Amino acid sequence: MIIAVTCSLVLLLALIVCARILVIQKKTIRALRKQNAEFITLCDLIQAPIWFKDSDLRLTWVNQFYALMFDKDRSYFVGLTDRDIAPKKLVEGYVRDDMYVLESKNVYRYRENEKAGLWFESVKFPLVGEDGNSYGVGGIAFNVTAIKKSENMLHKLVHSDYLTGIPNRLSLSVEGAKYLSESDAAGQKLAFILVDIKNFLSVNKMHGHVVGDEILKITAERIKNALSDFAAFVGRFSGDQFLVMLKNCNDAEVIDNAVASIQNEIGNQYQIFGGAFAVSVSIGISIFPEHGMDYETLIRNADVALLAAKRSFDQNVMTYSEVMGMGTNKRVLIENKLSGAVARGEFYLYYQPKVCEETKRIKGIEALIRWNSPDFGKLMPNDFIPIAEDSDVIVTISDWVLKTALEQNLSWKEKFGEMYPMAVNLSRRQISKPDFLTKIVNLLEELNYPPKFLELELRETVLSHADVRILKDFGHLREMGVKISVDDFGTGLINITNLKTFPLDCIKIDKCFISNISKSQEKQQIVDAIISLAKTFKLSLIAEGVETGIELDYLRQSGIADIQGFYFAEPLNVEAMTDYIEHKKNSGESN
Repeated sequence: MIIAVTCSLVLLLALIVCARILVIQKKTIRALRKQNAEFITLCDLIQAPIWFKDSDLRLTWVNQFYALMFDKDRSYFVGLTDRDIAPKKLVEGYVRDDMYVLESKNVYRYRENEKAGLWFESVKFPLVGEDGNSYGVGGIAFNVTAIKKSENMLHKLVHSDYLTGIPNRLSLSVEGAKYLSESDAAGQKLAFILVDIKNFLSVNKMHGHVVGDEILKITAERIKNALSDFAAFVGRFSGDQFLVMLKNCNDAEVIDNAVASIQNEIGNQYQIFGGAFAVSVSIGISIFPEHGMDYETLIRNADVALLAAKRSFDQNVMTYSEVMGMGTNKRVLIENKLSGAVARGEFYLYYQPKVCEETKRIKGIEALIRWNSPDFGKLMPNDFIPIAEDSDVIVTISDWVLKTALEQNLSWKEKFGEMYPMAVNLSRRQISKPDFLTKIVNLLEELNYPPKFLELELRETVLSHADVRILKDFGHLREMGVKISVDDFGTGLINITNLKTFPLDCIKIDKCFISNISKSQEKQQIVDAIISLAKTFKLSLIAEGVETGIELDYLRQSGIADIQGFYFAEPLNVEAMTDYIEHKKNSGESN
């Protein structure tokens, strides 16, 4: 009897335990189903294809966006492989990548891949079980088509001459560096041929710019045709000047034949709007390596030779010689005088306000250096900064500018009771120094200067050559509150990756795109592309070099409110800038 009762109790207890387990299991299943439904809902909300595969690389699940790309129901894809749905030329690559992720258990990231006109950045990741083994592969692809198209359009607009369609000055400098490197490696000479249309300004004045533009377009085409059998790169260097970079010139006859071909092609009359025009050119030549080892030097020497050809009564073509280059002595003298100019107190600063177009209030101030040389008189930055940047003199000068500008801003704070962000330009050489960050931090501490009122402006070339240390330095400065801007945007090498990786706050649109923007569709397209990029990367915008109300109106309509240029104020000395701030405060247009 006792045994029977005991067995009954054990059975009852077992039933209770089983019932409890079933309740727990049901709750767990409901929770898992809920999580699964939430996961599916989330994946379906994401506007990017998401997929999962088993260890045999067969699809087990795709989100709604993935299915819509193929116009199929998602159940259609279960059990299929890439061989069943992907283009044949891509399948092997997909399988190889999947196997790598499956076996290595590492995440794999794609660069942009073009698929039917769309661009994606894809990430594949391993599906790993509790035992640590991979049981499949997952993936997601982000559509970056808009960014890629903006990059391509901006690159095309910036690197092509708007009138002739041939490469512009920026593209010439980029290709010039490549041509020099290739010629140096091959032991070949490289000729820089600068072609200038004679009396072009007179043609413009007499017949109008419409005829002048046609002459430029025809000339560009004829130079290209003349050099079709040569290894040459042709671009528009400036207004009525074209640059030819001619490879494989160890035989001097190659240069002579190319020049003769250009002259013959251009020598034929131009038929324009029913009229016939006779066009002739002057040509200056410099040759790598005998006339220079870098692009800038060779261009400068070709220009010296061109000037000699234009001055000559009987020669239209001149090749550079040392006698022609005697004018470079001034450069040497400037280099010598620059080294002690800071110590002698020969530099001074001008300041130009940045103004909000809508409120007319000062948004910031940029410090601009000038040099009052006892030997050369008053010089603008373009006269000496490029020379200074060839040596560490630029670091000494830049350090002086930074300290002087910040001290002046503190002086204005004491006088007016408020501060404005002070923008200072940095050089590539200055930034490359290991103590760059330490010097700025120490200066801010020494002056007790609030970091949020400092803005550092960089050129695009600095972004392109930034290493890990530089990125880290600027990341630290930005964490402190210092603002980082890219100056003269659009005139350098456009690289979208730079905007993604470099710690930036603002893009300054170069004045060359602002001048007469209402009359130039090309400039409008460039500015629109820059605005699109700024929005994509959440960067603020400021337009430089605004001089007219028409330019201002166009920028206002485009949504650019922050302006720097003669329209509001030219660069001002300390006294004039002080008066400007005081006027703004008195009129209620202070910060």
